[in-house]
Amino acid sequence: MKKIALCIVALIATAPLHAQNGIDGALAEIEANNTTLKALQKSAEAQKRANHAENALADPEVGYNRLWGSPGSIGNRTDVSASQEFDIPTITGAKGRLAKGKDNMVEWQYKAERAAILLEAKLALIDAIYYNKYIAELERRLSHADAMLRAQSKSMEAGESNKMEYNNVSLNLAKIATEMKKAGAERQAVMRQLERLNGGQPLKVTEMEYAMMDFPADFHSWYQQNAEAHPALGYARSQQLTSRRQLSLEKQSALPSISLGYISEKTMGEHYQGVSVGLSVPLWSSSRRIKQARSEAEAAEAMREDAQRQLEGKLKEKYLLAKGLADAAAASKKALAESDNSRLLAKALQAGEISMVEYLVGLSYYYDAIDDTLTSERDSQKAYAELTDFLL
Repeated sequence: MKKIALCIVALIATAPLHAQNGIDGALAEIEANNTTLKALQKSAEAQKRANHAENALADPEVGYNRLWGSPGSIGNRTDVSASQEFDIPTITGAKGRLAKGKDNMVEWQYKAERAAILLEAKLALIDAIYYNKYIAELERRLSHADAMLRAQSKSMEAGESNKMEYNNVSLNLAKIATEMKKAGAERQAVMRQLERLNGGQPLKVTEMEYAMMDFPADFHSWYQQNAEAHPALGYARSQQLTSRRQLSLEKQSALPSISLGYISEKTMGEHYQGVSVGLSVPLWSSSRRIKQARSEAEAAEAMREDAQRQLEGKLKEKYLLAKGLADAAAASKKALAESDNSRLLAKALQAGEISMVEYLVGLSYYYDAIDDTLTSERDSQKAYAELTDFLL
């Protein structure tokens, strides 16, 4: 029994090594390789080109007429004309400003989609680090349990312990081995997820520690400093500005457009040429378009106000959750450090003060506390990642 206890003490003293955090580097690699982001970038570029496709004057109009006279004595007639229409929105730059506003909306939409993909990646990276830590802990437990079983076997052969104690130690080893296989399979699934997000390229994650969480002391101040960067609010504000520009364009479109051109007419012995001026007055459809644009502008204003209220409320909820989980994780870690009975259990077993069953039960409480701490750390990291996803 003393040999078993001494082996336990030696294994408990073994501590895992920790690597530096590299989540930022992994996220940068994923952003460079992610096929969905590449497709979204091309889609955004195409949409911007489409926004500017009509940002130009109407095409010039050229006409040619050849008329044969009857009777033939009057000769033939040739007409040549060229004209260019000038509309007010193009001349004043209203179409260009509207196109730039739509470009801004496309950019905010891309930022929202990018943030969603990088958040998925960051949550998976947090899971990968969690499994690195958990599997390392299980490996330590497995080594411990294996050494206990070998020592218990020798003790039973020497007549110092019985079959029941050996079976209990054996079951403890089997339980840890099963949990390790399960954790390994779950980690493998996370790594496949990261490989998919990384454009099909394997991603190596060896970190054993998370990034530091920089919680603001005051939510309101943090929100005021960072809200402008949130895609939901940026898109709503951009949509509001674009709707105002659309209204301005429709008002200018209600003004007459001017057409300037050149006309030439040739007949037998006669030639007429000069300048043509035309005026197009939109009488029938401009009023309805202006009313529609005004309604859309009012709707965009209401949506912006709602987006601002909703965003502040949602971020406040995420902040409180993340802060609460971080506090819980810190408390769990502190309690684990202050209530580590692993060495005391080993000494009590060595002194014969407790049985092997009592030792295994006490050790299971300690293991449960470690598991709870690892889970709390992971959950707080995920909550913080969801709070700050738009800052990635």
